[in-house]
Amino acid sequence: MTVYLPGGRVITLDAPLGGGAEGKIFRLAETPDLCAKVYLDPERYTTERLVAMMAAAPSRWRGDHGEHMHLAWPREVLEDRNGQTRGFLMPLVEGAPLTHLFDPRKRLTAVDTPTWRLVVTVAARVARLLAMLHDAGVVMGDLSPTNVVLSRTGHVTLVDCDTVQFTDAKTGEVHRCTKLTPEYAAPELSSGQAVELRPSQDDFGLAILVCQLLMEGEHPFEGVPADATAPEGTAADNIRLQNNRILFPERFTALADGMPLNVLPPRVLELARACFGEGHRDPAARPSASDWAETLDQVGFQLMGCRHNENHTYHRTLGSCLWCARRDAGHGDHFPALGVPDVVALPIPASLPAARTVPWPRPPVSPAPQSPPQPTYPAPAATPAPPVKKGTELPEWATTVAAIVAAIVVLVIISAIVSALL
Repeated sequence: MTVYLPGGRVITLDAPLGGGAEGKIFRLAETPDLCAKVYLDPERYTTERLVAMMAAAPSRWRGDHGEHMHLAWPREVLEDRNGQTRGFLMPLVEGAPLTHLFDPRKRLTAVDTPTWRLVVTVAARVARLLAMLHDAGVVMGDLSPTNVVLSRTGHVTLVDCDTVQFTDAKTGEVHRCTKLTPEYAAPELSSGQAVELRPSQDDFGLAILVCQLLMEGEHPFEGVPADATAPEGTAADNIRLQNNRILFPERFTALADGMPLNVLPPRVLELARACFGEGHRDPAARPSASDWAETLDQVGFQLMGCRHNENHTYHRTLGSCLWCARRDAGHGDHFPALGVPDVVALPIPASLPAARTVPWPRPPVSPAPQSPPQPTYPAPAATPAPPVKKGTELPEWATTVAAIVAAIVVLVIISAIVSALL
């Protein structure tokens, strides 16, 4: 398929990269750092919307380093030979979907350092990027893990940005969000009607996503109802009914291998309860993306390392390593040590105590560096006693008299003792 830039330059589409309900993504034959999104139904999308997006502030954002982009933001409009808008060019973002952090096996190959510390860092980066968008007057709307691409170093890029809500800086027109993901949409959006969004709607989806990241992919609004007669609803149904495992864990059947709530640091749990509790009814009560970013940054400095596995980290409020406990309980090692090729569930024999740890291959330990030999110094010479000044010795006759007096005293004492005995 051939498309054109507005000036008539030909853009040749190469191999497809994927797609969804709105369109397909293609590599370009001419340049490796851009790709094209071609709409399946181009009549739904106007040239004015894309042109206004390309003039918005986020179009000038770059990333955390030279090879990173915060956003896959539209760069150029693509047209067919009749001048009708067919799609747009955007940066090509290489990486894995954020959902790979939910799966211990996929996580091993998605990032260079598959640790819970990195998961916390990624959650903070998503929150910070969302706060940046809100400060720029942009509401993501369709916030879901499939719209976040993860680099091997844990940097994140938001994709599918052409669906966001933003305001045209020239005309003041509000271009509304074109789609939502029900599993991450705020309860007031359950009707499905197109409305003007506010940042608080993103904040609700962010709270879900943070909990899901830190709880190993467990969606806080998904689970099997504890009431056997109740129908098993979708996550969207549970969001509407406020059924969540953060505030009401008794509404769901407890799973033997389910993540315990104490995996969430206290402040994170506090923000989640505020969002899913009072924030369920009052959007203004929801913690903002900035609140989440600040809290998660602080949590990153409060993590403890495990003495058995260098990839195990946990919050300092826990008395021991949560991940070792789960491994020893037979739930597998979520963050295996270096050199372990896969996540393996370790059965615990009945004859062994549950707290027994299983050694894992570890990199050789380098010997501790020895301190260089310290120089020895000779002991200082003893200071001689000062000589006795002449004239201070006793004369010889005085010494003789003293000896006689002492002898007499001894004889007197002996005589007194003998008399007492008789």
